[in-house]
Amino acid sequence: MRKKSIWMAGVLALGLLAAGCSKGQGDSSSAADTASVSSQASGAESASAETGESSQVTDVTNTTFAEVMEGIDVASCVTLGDYKGLSLTREIQQVSDEDVQNAISSAVATTLQEVDDTAAEGDTVNIDYVGKLDGEEFEGGTADGYDLVLGSHSFIDGFEDGLIGCKAGDEKKLKLTFPANYNEKLGGKDVVFEVKVNAVKRAAKEISEDWVLANTDSGSIADYERATRVQLEESNAASSEYNLQSSAWQTVVEGSTVNQYPEKLVEFGSAVYANQLESYCQYYNVSLDDYLTTVGSSKEEYEEQKKSYGENLAAQLLVMAAIESAEGMSNEDEEYHTLLEQYVADSGMDQEAFISYYGSFNVEQTIMMKRISDLIIANATVSEKVAEPESTPGSDAAETEGSRIPEGEGSAPLDEAGSRTSENDESQTSGAEESQASETGGSAASETE
Repeated sequence: MRKKSIWMAGVLALGLLAAGCSKGQGDSSSAADTASVSSQASGAESASAETGESSQVTDVTNTTFAEVMEGIDVASCVTLGDYKGLSLTREIQQVSDEDVQNAISSAVATTLQEVDDTAAEGDTVNIDYVGKLDGEEFEGGTADGYDLVLGSHSFIDGFEDGLIGCKAGDEKKLKLTFPANYNEKLGGKDVVFEVKVNAVKRAAKEISEDWVLANTDSGSIADYERATRVQLEESNAASSEYNLQSSAWQTVVEGSTVNQYPEKLVEFGSAVYANQLESYCQYYNVSLDDYLTTVGSSKEEYEEQKKSYGENLAAQLLVMAAIESAEGMSNEDEEYHTLLEQYVADSGMDQEAFISYYGSFNVEQTIMMKRISDLIIANATVSEKVAEPESTPGSDAAETEGSRIPEGEGSAPLDEAGSRTSENDESQTSGAEESQASETGGSAASETE
């Protein structure tokens, strides 16, 4: 899932840049470009369906750049600014001893190990459980290999407390009552959960040689410190390159002028925004209204943000198309296919599966963005400077101003240099997602908001 998030960010970041082309005095759309993108709509209802509203959102994986730009006279819509001969700065974040120790402390605090001890609050227990109502199993009340943090209050009252003091191999019957407002089927009902504790896990309080040997590929604490420093330096270098590419692109976009915003592109960009938010809401099983209430935004503000996003993305697509035309780039040339083959090989999938998984539009625009960014940087004067220390060294670039919607994908677990990511990490996410998708509104033991 992490790879897909990265690819989605590669293209959708277009619309997240704070910069936009400077606006000319032209109309907001042209008669030739008012073709609706509704024919490209996925047909999925938005997360606001609970309010009785329904909207079509474009599934960007089911279209191509050529389809989006079809019928648009790019030359009349945008005046391309300079994209060669720019002066750019690459900021390099140094790695301090404190950074290394902070990263190691974080790894220790987030790495769980099985312990031969009774479970206490704050521990994670891996459990199998079966929920029964009047002696019969009920839907959504069963799970195997579920990791539950005791004290997280993610399950109904009494469930987590009932497992405190258990050890691996223990079995318990928990007689509990669902909250009255849980749902129609289970609200206020007395149930019994039959629980088996498979393991008790907790994080170490501090690093030790034993911890390093058990959880990393290093042979000692000193080796692990060196490996962590290398990982942080590589992460900083990657962030530095990403920031340089973003700065290069933003400079070119800011230096261009939009003479008119084709309605077709604005609609497409607005639909991309709605699609992202819908995915986010679906992932967390919340309605659009609930999300807007949580972030303190009104429906009117949401519509304004959606339109602004649409215009921003439209402007950037116009600039991209103009540079492609000026440089004779296309998704049919040799360089494009060389990069595509490289990404396909790295993914471990065949090309058909790769494009199907990430979507034609995302693949095309990610490759083209890399080509254009590389072109801009190759023809620029790039100076280097040491960046000011950050609160979280080695982290990804900060969220760009104007980005108002979080990603819908889950983040990969922290995997410091030399650490072995737990084989169970991804299965934990999958299990949680499956539980949330159940008819009862999540794992039947989990507490609703």
